[in-house]
Amino acid sequence: MTSASAAVRPGRSPGAPGVRVEVATWRPVDVTTIDGWQVGRSAGFTRRANSVVALAEPADPERALDGAEALYREHGLPPVVRVCAGSAPADLDARLARRGYAVAATTQVMARGGLAELPAPEPSDGATVHVADAPDAAWVAGWVGVKSQLSGHGVDHGLAARILTGSPARYLSARAADGTLLGVVRAAPADDWVAVSCLMVPAAGRRRGIGRALTLAALRDAAGRGAERAFLQVEASNAGAVALYAGLGFEVVDTYHYRERVTPRP
Repeated sequence: MTSASAAVRPGRSPGAPGVRVEVATWRPVDVTTIDGWQVGRSAGFTRRANSVVALAEPADPERALDGAEALYREHGLPPVVRVCAGSAPADLDARLARRGYAVAATTQVMARGGLAELPAPEPSDGATVHVADAPDAAWVAGWVGVKSQLSGHGVDHGLAARILTGSPARYLSARAADGTLLGVVRAAPADDWVAVSCLMVPAAGRRRGIGRALTLAALRDAAGRGAERAFLQVEASNAGAVALYAGLGFEVVDTYHYRERVTPRP
């Protein structure tokens, strides 16, 4: 893979992609529009695919919240709302707090430019990186396997594949000489951006620079296909991932959080 000592210069300041670009690269299985809000549902798998994205200001925000809550209740899901600088109305966070929504996770958006300047991954230990336009069963199983370990519950592979392929993307995998899967990552284009997501490395691939190499390979591949800037979303509490991406020249350009209602309204 990539030598840990290979220098990666910080990219030119890329700005923030904005919520519309972010949403375009990770689409829920089902989306219902309620007065300008996108209410995503994907059987509860990932908050990004099961949350309200408030892209426009509704005529009556409380009525829109009532509608979103009713829809989630109908599908047996907890209401979850993404709150960011572009959310509408401007007091959405305060409204949610008054309705009993608690902050569930705070996420950093990290980005970098200058993708064409990145060094190429260097093979080591006989490992190679493979790129495909669709995830095969092994790719999905590798991602879901680590995801399930982190979440503590199983994930339907068919559902995961539907979310993964909901928007155009490239799917990279690292494999050992004997074919063992050492890691995966997804890279989805939108405008001149590429979104890096789903970086997962099972135990067999850790502490070998696999995550770094896969990310570099994804960025280089995206640059060759016209992307000029890259972004990713990582929970602020994930110090290891934040350090990895900072070492690849990514900087924090935006933050957002989710508010979730776990118990129904009285």
